[in-house]
Parts: sequence; C-alpha cells; structure tokens
Amino acid sequence: MRRSRILFLILVSLGLLVSCDRHEDLALLERLQRIPGLAVTEIAPLAGFAQAFQVDLTQDIDHAAPSRGTFQQRLYLSFRDEDAPTVFYTTGYGVSRNYESEPAALLQANQVLLVHRYFPDAVPSATDWTFLTTAQAAADQHRVREKLAGVLPGKWVSSGASKGGMTALYYRFYHPGDVAATIAYVAPIMEQADDPRFASFLGSLGTTACRERIRRFQRQVLGRRTAMLALAHSHALDRGYAFTVFSVAEAFEYAVSEYPFAFWQYGSGDCGAIPAESASDQELFDHLVAVSPLSFYADADYRHYRPLFYQAYTEIGYCPYVVDGIRDLLLAVPEPSYRAFAPRDVELVFRPEVMAAVAPWLRNQGERIVYVYGGNDPWTAAALDPAPGLDVLQVVQPGANHGVKIRDLDQQGAVIAALERWLEIDIDESRLAGVAEAEEERHRF
Repeated sequence: MRRSRILFLILVSLGLLVSCDRHEDLALLERLQRIPGLAVTEIAPLAGFAQAFQVDLTQDIDHAAPSRGTFQQRLYLSFRDEDAPTVFYTTGYGVSRNYESEPAALLQANQVLLVHRYFPDAVPSATDWTFLTTAQAAADQHRVREKLAGVLPGKWVSSGASKGGMTALYYRFYHPGDVAATIAYVAPIMEQADDPRFASFLGSLGTTACRERIRRFQRQVLGRRTAMLALAHSHALDRGYAFTVFSVAEAFEYAVSEYPFAFWQYGSGDCGAIPAESASDQELFDHLVAVSPLSFYADADYRHYRPLFYQAYTEIGYCPYVVDGIRDLLLAVPEPSYRAFAPRDVELVFRPEVMAAVAPWLRNQGERIVYVYGGNDPWTAAALDPAPGLDVLQVVQPGANHGVKIRDLDQQGAVIAALERWLEIDIDESRLAGVAEAEEERHRF
C-alpha cells in the first residue's frame, strides 16, 4: 500500500510537471486568450518586435462598484521577449494605431499602449461623466497590469507624454508598487482649474521684441477681420470642418487667442517666421492656422476633446487664456475660456482635494521618476519640482518645445544612467539615434 501511494504521488507530480511544461509551451496568443476578460486578435508586429496583439479588455465602469456595469478598453501589446522589461505607455487620449514609443525602443522593451477611458475604443456604453476620474483611470491601468503580469513578468515602466505623462504620474500615486520606474515627458501638474502660473511664464519666453511681434501679429489678423473670416469660411469648406457648436467667427477668435501658446508649444521659437505687417491676407491666415489650427474648434475636435476638458475642470486643471494684449479686439469671444470646450450638459465642479493629494506625494515621495520638459514649452510653467534628496531626475532642455524627447537632451547620459540603476539593466544609448517613432497626434496638451 505504501509503495502504491508513493508511486501515485510520483505519477501525480510528473503529471503536474507535464502540465506546467505544456503551459509554458503554449503560444503567446493562446496564453493571452486564456486570461479572463480579454478579447485578443493577433496583428502585424512593428519592426523589432516578435509579435503584436490588439486586446479589448473588459473593465468596470466603476472599480469601486462593479455592479454598475462594464465597458471594453482597447490596448496594443507589442512583444519582444518574456525576459525584457515592459513599457506601459499611455497617451491620456485615444489611440488610433499601434506604434513604438521612445522608451520601448531605448529599453528594447515589450510595450503596452493603452487607450484612456472615455476616448474612442474605451467609452462606457451608458456614459456617465462622473466615472471619468484619475482614480478610475489608474484602476484601469492596475487591472491591465494584473492581467498581463503572467505573460510579461519583467519589470514594468510607466510612461507617456503630456496628458499621457500626467496619466502615468497619477498611476504612480494611486498604485505606487505597480512599476519599477516612470518616464514622464512634458507632464504639467496643475493644482487649480485655471493655473495662474502660465501668464508670467508666457511673458518670459523669447525676447521682448519677439513677444511684441507675436502681439502685433494677433492684432493685425483681428484688425483684418472681414478678410480673415472669409478665408476661414473657405478653409472650413475645403477641409470639411463643421462649425455648429462654435461659429466660424468664434473659432477664428479662439485660434488667435491661442496663438502665443501654440507658437511656443509646438514651434521652433523663430519669431522671424511670423509674417511681416506687409504680408497679404492669405499669408497671414495661412500662418495663423499652421500654428493655431481652426480644426480644434470644429465639431469633430470638440466632441473628441470633451473628456479632456471635463477632467481639466473637475480634477486635473488647465491653463487660462492670456489675452491682455488683444482683449479690446475680441468681439465674438470677449472672454475666451477653455471651459467652453467641456461637455455642455454637465455641471463642472472642480475638486481641488484630488491634486492636493497627488502633487505633494509626487513632490515629496514619488521616486524613480524621470521628468522631461522643454524650456520653451508653455506647459513647463506647471513643471513638477521634486523635493531635494529624492531618487528622481528632472531635466528641462533649453529651447525645446512640447515634443522634446530623451534623444534631444543634453543630459541624455544622466537619464540613461538612472534607468540602468532603477531597472538593473544595461542600455545601449545608440538605440535612440535609430528610433523611428510614430509620434502621437498633435493634441491640445
């Protein structure tokens, strides 16, 4: 009897070993498909990756009360190797395609690219804006992290640019143990609905002569209102823009009001590129929409960006328009406000306690974070200044705009050294030179 029991236990053990071996031998697609709540489709991988998948994950609308229902949230998983680290990249918006982020290329990492809730491919079926919060979005990420831990067991790095960088930082606050490090590009941390730091920061960019040329350009196009509006109507018609939420006149004045911010946010800072006063109407208009697009105020963009502005005026804050130099010429929009771009049928109540918790934690406790900012980027007005002694690295690249990347930094070596230490890997910095990153779309921030 004893021998029989021993033989039985040996056979059971062998069976378990065989079972484990079979699990390890499963194709990655099948392993993903066996994870509850995932609908997985294999897609063509990007260059440098072995496999890629489009994944729709069942998420709770309210993570605190799952009975409220679920929605499908899309992500793209790009796989290199099970032993590689994983970059968890968020844009803070929708994601229209799979692409490789700079951190994934630099670290030769797997990548998870996630759509933010309430943007296309991640919209609850019965939209209730009250569930669009930083805590709920961070819980979405935490759920993704838990679901994929078994197939991506290496160290994870959260990252993103602009609103995506902010999203990565909020995730660190709510779930600090989920990742080994964070790379936050151009991520402002506002603690008020209309952060007052932006006016003085804009007033410090460039030379006095440059700032005056910007102001004169604004006044010039507003002074040629009749001609500019005619060109705006033609521009909208040619491109199929619909203006039913905002009129063309309102869109034109918003674009002019936005111009100084947009000039520095995505521009080269070359004030010599601003048309002279002798320029034709067409030259002035073409320059205006190249820098500050009218499309941002058309119906499609209004609908697309409503989640952003809901978040801005309930939790994460935003910047105010700075129009002191042109206020007397504004007729259609005498007091421009970004609140106009939030959902119209929803009460906006700002909850300062959210950022009053997040910002001090990041400033005084958040470690293993790289903050990358551009010296000419207006969003740097709200850069997070970590307390002395924290194991973090903040880099502000002089002259760089909102598109700054690690490959642009004078302190590139310091960033790589920090990541090597935090992730316990060797990084070949020459990988940055060959990054063929498909940049995110040009967002509001």
